[in-house]
Amino acid sequence: MIARRTVLGLAAAGLAAPALARETSPSPLAPAPKDWIDPKTGHRIVRLSEEGGSKNLYFHQHGYTPRGDKLAITTPSGIALVDLRTFKLTPLPNTKGADLLFFPRASRRLYYSVTAPGEGQPADRPKTIHALDIDSGEAKVVAKLAQGGITSINADETLLLGVVTYGGKPLQPKTADDLKRFGQAEYAALGPDGKPLSFAKAKGVRMTERFETPTPMEIFTVDLKTGERKVVHASEKWLGHAQFSPTDPTLVMFCHEGPWHRVDRIWTIRADGSALAKIHTRTMNFEIAGHEFFSADGKWIWYDLQTPRGQVFWIAGHELVTGRKLYRRVEQNEWSVHYNVAPDGKLFAGDGGDADMVAHAPDGKWIYAFRPETIRDAATQFYTDDLITVDKMASERLVDMSAHDYRLEPNLTFTPDQKWIVFTSNMHGANHVYAVEVAKAGAQSRSNAL
Repeated sequence: MIARRTVLGLAAAGLAAPALARETSPSPLAPAPKDWIDPKTGHRIVRLSEEGGSKNLYFHQHGYTPRGDKLAITTPSGIALVDLRTFKLTPLPNTKGADLLFFPRASRRLYYSVTAPGEGQPADRPKTIHALDIDSGEAKVVAKLAQGGITSINADETLLLGVVTYGGKPLQPKTADDLKRFGQAEYAALGPDGKPLSFAKAKGVRMTERFETPTPMEIFTVDLKTGERKVVHASEKWLGHAQFSPTDPTLVMFCHEGPWHRVDRIWTIRADGSALAKIHTRTMNFEIAGHEFFSADGKWIWYDLQTPRGQVFWIAGHELVTGRKLYRRVEQNEWSVHYNVAPDGKLFAGDGGDADMVAHAPDGKWIYAFRPETIRDAATQFYTDDLITVDKMASERLVDMSAHDYRLEPNLTFTPDQKWIVFTSNMHGANHVYAVEVAKAGAQSRSNAL
C-alpha cells in the first residue's frame, strides 16, 4: 500500500493558452520541439511531455479531471499531471512502473494499477488498484485482483470494470523495446509464399489465430465499497474494449474482438449481467465496425464503420434511447485508426493512418478535425428515425503526421474545453505527448509569444 503523501503544485486552474516561446518548424531528426506552428496546417502544437517514451491514455479512457484543469499521462519516470493552463508537468512520486488507469468523471481521484513482480505475462499476475487524491496527496488501495486488469470505472464511482482471460497467450510476445516504441508487439508473420508480411497484415494473422482459439474470459465488476467481485459476462469468445457509460452507472459496452468482418462486434450489457444487446448488425459481406466509444453525454455510441472494408468509410452513431442510426461519410485519406468526439457532441477528430492500413490511404497521415454537414439536396423534411440518416464530414487537417510511425497509435482525445486535441506521436523520434490547438493560430496566439 502506498503511504499517505503530499503532491505539490496541483491547485486547480482554468484553461487558457500559455505564452510559450515559438520555435521554427521541426525536423524529425532534431530534438522534439516544445511549441510551434505546423507549416502545412497553420495550427499550433505544444509538446506536453518532457521525457521521450511518454504516452497518453487509450483513446476511450478518461484522463482529465472534472474541471478540466489537469491531464494525466505516463512517462518513463512514472505518472505525471499536465496543467492545461500553463502546460507545466508535475510528476507523481512513487508511481514509476504503475499503469495509469483513469480519472472518474466526477472526482479528482486518479486511479492506477501496480502489477506484482514475477514470472508470466503481466495480465496473469496479481494487481493492486490505487486511488490518489491529487489535491490532498492521500493515496489508498481500493481493490486487489488475482489476475486480469481494470479497464473502466462507472459514472458514480462505485464500480470498477475489468476483463480477465484464463489460460490465454499474447497475440505475439512483446519485448521491452517493442513496448517502449509502439505500446504493442512488433507483429511478424509469414505469408503463403513464405515471405514476411507487413506489420498490419502480420497483426491480422495473429488476430485471426487468437479469434479461432476459444479461451475462457470474463468481464467483471469490483464494488469499491465492499470489494465484491461479480461476473458481468463470461464467454470463450474474445472479449475486449470493456467500458462504462460516462453517465449511466450500470451500462457497460464491450466488443467481440477478432477479424472485424467475421464478428458482430459492438454490444452493451447491464452491470448485473442483464439486457445484453447488439448495437450494430452487419448487412453485407466484408462489412466491418469497431473502435467504439461513448459520447460524453452517454447518449450515443460512435464507431468506425466500413461498407465494405477498405472501400466506403463512415463515422457511425447509434443513439441509445431510440436506436436511431446516423452515418457520417469520411473519405479514404481521412480514415483514422481511432476517432473521437468533443464534449459538445458536435466536433469530431481522427488520427489518420498510413498506406499499409485498412484504407490504404495515399495521403492519410494527418490529425483531422471533422465537422458534420448535411448531404447536398437532402430532403430532410421526409427523414424518419427508423431509417439510417446519412451525412458527411467536412475535414480540416490539424497536424502533419508524415514522419509518424503508425505502429504507435496516436490515441487522440479532446480536452474538456475542446480547444485542444491531445495525442501521442513519434514524429520527432522518441514518443511524446502533444496537444494541437483546434482553432487555427492567429494574430492573438502569435502575440502571446512576443
